[in-house]
Amino acid sequence: MLTISLLCCGAIMLRPETHGRIAFKDDFKSGKLDTTKWIVATYKSPDSAPGVNSGIYVSSALDFTQGMLRITVQQHSTPDGIESLGGAILSRELFGYGTYDFEMRMSSSSPTPGGNGTSSTGAISSGFLYYNKSESEIDLEFLGNENALWVSSWFNLDPNFDPTPLQKTSEKVDKPELATRFRHYSLVWSPTAVDVYIDGIRVAHQTEHVPCNPAHIILQHRGTNSNKWGGVGTIGVERYFYVRSVKFTPMRGK
Repeated sequence: MLTISLLCCGAIMLRPETHGRIAFKDDFKSGKLDTTKWIVATYKSPDSAPGVNSGIYVSSALDFTQGMLRITVQQHSTPDGIESLGGAILSRELFGYGTYDFEMRMSSSSPTPGGNGTSSTGAISSGFLYYNKSESEIDLEFLGNENALWVSSWFNLDPNFDPTPLQKTSEKVDKPELATRFRHYSLVWSPTAVDVYIDGIRVAHQTEHVPCNPAHIILQHRGTNSNKWGGVGTIGVERYFYVRSVKFTPMRGK
């Protein structure tokens, strides 16, 4: 069980600048998962529905043999609908305001980091922050069916209940080559705003539903099967999500 003393919104005033000190970093070059930093998810994935999509995160979807993290999605037809096998890891620690940097190549059909491959319907890859029923959640979520990124900020004021769409701000980012090559994503989280940059260019600025409690860093790739979020499944075509590095630099307190 992970425990942490959560910060209340407004309890600590922070400046928008970040320290030079990096509080968390992983480049996944050791050939295996650093379990002092990460937990492997082995539970049902979002967008699962009985008789439609049986989605689950499995440890076998994680691979480190290419000098980085690769997460695979496989989809199979079953008598009970589609089975979607994906993977996810979440940080053991919770982190708050600051800058989160990700080097990622989003979901594609390329089994190698630099190979040719395109996105396809039925898979979602993402680097995001999450805590307790979206009490804090900030998503960088790539939808294969749209070949586009969605940036969303969630702030569920009452985690005794599931979040609703009224508790989030979302915007779509149409940016080329998210699935065909690596891009540098920076997520800057402050008490008043969430800003997202791709290769140094700001693509999102959100000032509503900005969460305040620390959250896990999560890297995930999952299968979907719907006419909505993520799209219908693609049977028998493996998809791959690559993460070359992730780091967190905290903000400077007054």
